[in-house]
Formats: sequence, C-alpha cells, structure tokens
Amino acid sequence: MRYLPISLTLVGFTVAAGLAGCGSDAPTPTGTSGSGTVAGSNPGGAGKPNTPTAGSGGTPVVGSAGSGTAAGAGNTAGANSAGGANSAGGANSAGGANSAGGAHSAGGAHSAGGKSNGGAPGVSGSAGASTAGAASDVDQKGKTNAKAGDKTSTKLDYLKLGEIRLINNNWGSVAYNCTDKSPSSVFVNADKTFGWSFDRPDCDTGNNKDKPDFPELEFGIHPFGLGSSQATSPDFSSTTLLPKQIKDITSMSVKLEELKINLSTQGSWDLTFEFWLSKQNPATTQGNAGVYSELMTFWGWQANRWPIDGTSSSGPLCDHSCGSPLTAGDGSPYSLIVQKDNWGSGWKYYQFRTGASSMSFNGTIDVKKLIDYMVSTGGATSDMWVTRLEVGSEIDDLTKGSVSMKNVTFEVNKETRSPVFGQ
Repeated sequence: MRYLPISLTLVGFTVAAGLAGCGSDAPTPTGTSGSGTVAGSNPGGAGKPNTPTAGSGGTPVVGSAGSGTAAGAGNTAGANSAGGANSAGGANSAGGANSAGGAHSAGGAHSAGGKSNGGAPGVSGSAGASTAGAASDVDQKGKTNAKAGDKTSTKLDYLKLGEIRLINNNWGSVAYNCTDKSPSSVFVNADKTFGWSFDRPDCDTGNNKDKPDFPELEFGIHPFGLGSSQATSPDFSSTTLLPKQIKDITSMSVKLEELKINLSTQGSWDLTFEFWLSKQNPATTQGNAGVYSELMTFWGWQANRWPIDGTSSSGPLCDHSCGSPLTAGDGSPYSLIVQKDNWGSGWKYYQFRTGASSMSFNGTIDVKKLIDYMVSTGGATSDMWVTRLEVGSEIDDLTKGSVSMKNVTFEVNKETRSPVFGQ
C-alpha cells in the first residue's frame, strides 16, 4: 500500500489485485503502506534465514508425546529447530544423517526431516500439539508465536503467527506525526480469530491522500533490500518459502476464510491483497534490491477512492491498455483499473478490482495467474524475485473500525503455511 492520488469515482468495472505495501496511494517518493518510507524509522536488522545443519547419524530414540525429540541420538537439529523441536513427538521422524530438524515448520504429526542415511529410523511416537518447536518459535527479533488474547498497539510492531507476521503498519500516521491521535493495534482474539483495529482522524490536513496506514499480514520479506529506509518490516523473511525467483514457482495462492471489515466511520479505505517483484533477492542484497513492480487486488473499497491521479474523476487509468478482465481464483474476474509505469520510487504499479466492492471475502486468489500476467504483459522476467505476499487494508483519514479473519493459508509450490499460535 502506497501513495494515493486524489479520489476518483469508479464507474462500473470488475476489479481486484493490488500492490504490496499499500500501493494505492499517489506516486510520491515517500514510503508505501506495507513497505513505505516511515519517518525516521528503519525497523529490523539485516539478516537472512538460517540454513538447517545436517545431523550426524546415531541411535534412534523413541519420541515422547509432544516432546519433539529428534530420532537418532547425536542428530544435530537445523539452525532454526531446537533438537528436532519441530518434529511432533517423534512421530515418524527420520533418524540418521542429513535429517534436518524441520526449520521454521510448525509442529505436527510428522517431522520435516531429510533423508536417513545412517542409523535406524526412530520409533513412531504419539503426535504432539500443533504448535511450533522451541527454537523455530523465536524469530531474529526475539518474537515468539502470539497467543490467544495477545495484542500490540506499538507503531510498526508485529505479532508472530508461525511464518506469518501480523503488522501494526501505521506508517502514514507515523509520517504525519499523528500516532498520538490515531490509535491502532493488531490482535489475536480468544477464539484465535485475528486482525487489526484503527481510528484514523484528520492526520492529512492537506487532504493529499498519499499516506494511508496499512495494517496487514506479511508473508515473506519487503522488496527494498537490507537496510533500506523504505522498509516498514524486518530485514529477514518471515518464511522459508519466500523470496523465490519466478522461474522456480510452479504454484502460488492465498486462501482466506471469513475476512471482513467493520466500520463505524468511513472516510477512505480498501480491503486488499498485494505482492511485489524485485530484480535482486532482498533477503541477501544490501541496499537497493531493485523493486520492479507492486500489484494489488481490491475486494472492497470506499466509494470515490481510486482511481485518482489529479487529472481524471472516473474510469481506468492505464499507461497502456487495461486489457480484458483476468480470472485469478474464486469470485468475479479481476479487472485492471490502474497501471502506471512510474510509481513510488520508480517501480511499476498495477491495481485490479473485483466486480463490486464488498466488506468481506471468502475464497482463494491464484497468485501464479497474476505473476504470469506480469510476465506476459508487464515485462517481468523469470529471474525476478517474488518477495512477499500481503493481505491488508489501506486506512485513510476519518475512518474507524476493524478487520478480522478466521484463517489464512499461503501456498507456494504446494507447500502451505497457516497461522501458528503460542500456548
């Protein structure tokens, strides 16, 4: 979510698909919601995901229920796994050499262990609880998985949900020095539904609509490069599945269950998914990773919010042909409403919408279809990197309410990740 031009009435099209980091704001060199420049703030330290270390072969040990003991004595767990902590109670864990302790994976019935070259297989134990193992439950900023009832109202702070970050991304309020008047938070409810709340007053006294807040789920890493001042989230990926080059992606999707927005005042808002492409791997590139494009899909939006560029009051705004609607998952086709070759600090911007604005969404978006569209029409190449997937809402002035959802599942090459909660 990012820079917003001025409001413009949208007349009768189907739309969806948007920009990561809140790209629907006007193309100014300031930050973008979801990854925009935060006034004087550069959260997160440089780093990259650790690599699991192969364990040495040894004598198998029977896992106790929920203990997560790795099969095979002397088996060294992966860097992000404490002694096979991600293995559910030793259930079907593979003993022996090269058995990596399930880095970053949530505990479950089976360990994510590698091949067993030495030592006999461990004896099947009883399944453990569906929580992450001890070591992988802690990220590089010391965050453990959020529990039911957890909440943070600290600006740009986040709750860790396994390999997903739930970010209180109020970058616009921060940029306007308005956080004392603009309370916002992210939370996990007692029933483990989760989301965010906001009460954005008149922070933008110039009525430029170029710095909304973008509370969100982040899966992956921001596209800007390590140490970039444009980042509003940590300098390390939330997941082992991203970033990934386009040439290595065979499938990618996001499934949402009972996503909904509730509003008591409506100034300007949207409900969106977005992703980013960069030319280099932002998890290993210091400085500028070469952001190439930001693509957003809108499921819901405030009347008269977008497209807006200061010169038009309605209709699609495309530097090239907006083309035909695109089928990319459940529900209505996605129609391209905004396409700009020069956005933010010089990247391409795409905004798609579904047929009619809705305050809820249930279903799946086929991200691979959108990636293929970027390659076939947008000039993206197979060597570029998909850096992160985001689900969020751009919140502008005079807007108060909350967003909640029952579940979300991110899928890359048939591997899935959903929220994991602490105990």
